[in-house]
Amino acid sequence: MSVEMELPSDEERSLLRDAVQGLLQAHWPLDDMEESQLRAQDPSAIRDLYTALASQGITTLGANPAEGGLREILVVTELMGRFCAPIPLLGAVIANIALASRAADERQLQAFIQQMHVGDAIASVVFGALDGDRNSGAVSLENGRISGRVRYVEGVAAASHLLVFTQKPLRLLIVETGALGVEVTTTPGLAVPSLAEVRFEHTPAVVLDIDSADAQALNLVARLCMVARALGAAKRGFELVTDYAKERQQFGQPIGRFQAVQHKLADNLICLEGVRLTLEYAARTYDFGDASWREYGLAAHAFASTELRQVALENHHVFGAIGYSEEHEAPHQFRRIHADLTCFGGSARSREELACFLIDQSGEMPDYDLGEQGNCFRQEVRQWLAENWVKNEGEQDSGAFALAAAEQGYFSVTWPQAFGGRGSTPMEQMAFMEELERVEAPSIVINACEIQAHGLMQFGSKAQQAYFIPKIARGELQFCLGYSEPGSGSDLASLKTTAVLDGDEWVINGQKIWTTLAETADYMWLAARTDPNAKVPHAGISVFLVPMDSPGITIRPSMAMYGQTFCQEFLDNVRVPKDALVGELNGGWKVLTAALATERMIMGGYVAKVRCKFNYLLEAVRKDSHGVAKDSAARNSIGLLAAEIEVARQLITQATKIAEAGQVPAHEASMSGVFNSELMERLGEAALDILGTSAILEEGAKGASPGGLEQMLRHSIMMVVGGGTNEIQRNLIAQRGLGLPR
Repeated sequence: MSVEMELPSDEERSLLRDAVQGLLQAHWPLDDMEESQLRAQDPSAIRDLYTALASQGITTLGANPAEGGLREILVVTELMGRFCAPIPLLGAVIANIALASRAADERQLQAFIQQMHVGDAIASVVFGALDGDRNSGAVSLENGRISGRVRYVEGVAAASHLLVFTQKPLRLLIVETGALGVEVTTTPGLAVPSLAEVRFEHTPAVVLDIDSADAQALNLVARLCMVARALGAAKRGFELVTDYAKERQQFGQPIGRFQAVQHKLADNLICLEGVRLTLEYAARTYDFGDASWREYGLAAHAFASTELRQVALENHHVFGAIGYSEEHEAPHQFRRIHADLTCFGGSARSREELACFLIDQSGEMPDYDLGEQGNCFRQEVRQWLAENWVKNEGEQDSGAFALAAAEQGYFSVTWPQAFGGRGSTPMEQMAFMEELERVEAPSIVINACEIQAHGLMQFGSKAQQAYFIPKIARGELQFCLGYSEPGSGSDLASLKTTAVLDGDEWVINGQKIWTTLAETADYMWLAARTDPNAKVPHAGISVFLVPMDSPGITIRPSMAMYGQTFCQEFLDNVRVPKDALVGELNGGWKVLTAALATERMIMGGYVAKVRCKFNYLLEAVRKDSHGVAKDSAARNSIGLLAAEIEVARQLITQATKIAEAGQVPAHEASMSGVFNSELMERLGEAALDILGTSAILEEGAKGASPGGLEQMLRHSIMMVVGGGTNEIQRNLIAQRGLGLPR
């Protein structure tokens, strides 16, 4: 039986979620937050809730991966955050993972585990010197007794036992809270219930050996539980504030119509999705025994620990004064999020641990496991590129490279087999793009035809499909996009280029601007107005395939800031045949919408380029010619950038999977595009701060940093405005993804 078959299924996790949500709603209802928070300070009420969970078997999670691993643990802890329910489950999780396998051989441990599983014992975790906070304190062990002081301990008031980690020597101790020499002092603050300081003075303990790697893994599991709990609170708050934005009236309209509010909520949605996806992936790799789970887990924690706090702040900004009342859920979610994400060293700790892996150990964020077929495909592409492309080796012909790639079937990796494609998975496509960017092969030559190919598969006539799609697959045709005009950039519905039917021909007049590849393209994928009297502007638009050598087309190239050209095109009575129309007459908006989603997915997929340039930045930092590798600000930035790259990879993966399922990932593609393009900007700016003047020099110049980082920074500006500006994308996310009013 495979590992995957042995582990709980998605359906089982869904059933678990429903069961725990029902139990929490019955015992800790959301509709009486004031009463819930009073009970949160009552140890007996917390014990009762723990016992209720124990009756459902929830306190056994982690003891047997086949019955519930980290993914199941995070499902429950996220719900705890949603309900602001202070269930002391973390101690049970840590005890189950650390002790259950050895409890059968040790009678005292076996009794403790059994008591914990039925609700008769509750454990609180004390990481001590392993906590990650410089002020957490520590304890010493001598002759089976411990002494010392530790701070920031959660859930002590309701606990019957403490799981205590010592550092020198490294041990795991089980201590009864009522044992001789235990003194507990409550330390109020953001956390509810309050954290505590615990003093030990020659306190007896059950002493267990533990491996250092196991202890660090348990600590990271605890941090991911905190992320899940904070995510649950943040998602609940976000749901409430989104509904509030639809209902709250100011200046005669819902506040959700204000662009400032829409953009706040769009950014919050991107953040929440990024945290959810990276957290789920880290948990999955943990459950499947993948050693890279640590890097994925650190990335999830490093990103979430700052971004979810920002979500809480932005939620409050939209709520205004109403969210400041303790009768409202928002203050309690604020407390939960900020307390959970600050404990155990917070984001700074995870960023530093990522930096240590990447800089000091010369590590690299791992490739995704694509399964046997996908991994073989990645190796196939890597080997082919090694034989067919070497960066900066003479003047390599990108056109010849494109033809060679087409011959291998790489223009049509994810195309359906019915159209001559390989029928590969979205993850294989991602692997392909990452391999192209790894060696900086000209991916634009391949990407430029993706929009037209997919558009023709969806909307093209049989004749168009028969003629164009095979030629695209063979690399024989190149396209450009004729969308933007002097007065119509992101607002395509306002375009003025016209197409008028004259017998068997369309006559096109107008102007297009900011067109990439127009000077070399064979065809333009052109949007034009065919019904000037349409009541709704976008209802009168159609899409055409226009040969670029048609009489009446004038092309005027301009040099773009990122070192390549884009063009203006003037169309003066350009005639194309009647069958140049793609899709239905006046139905071009549907074609454009699908095409734009594909374009945004392609742009979102440029995370592979970001990852490649990030590796160049790492290379420069590792050389440490000026001590930058030891600089705390530089290391912090490196850790965060690594985490954000993982978020970007997950967002584009999500959009691609939706597309493969036959749906248009409208707002999902926009989320990916917004995050990835702005990540490219952040990486470029970070390179300047970390490397200094060497990062502003052109690649190849004496003293320049490797990898052309300054060119990438210039290029990033185009990414932010291409395919519709990020401001427009945020509007789309808010309106289509969240249902906010237009």
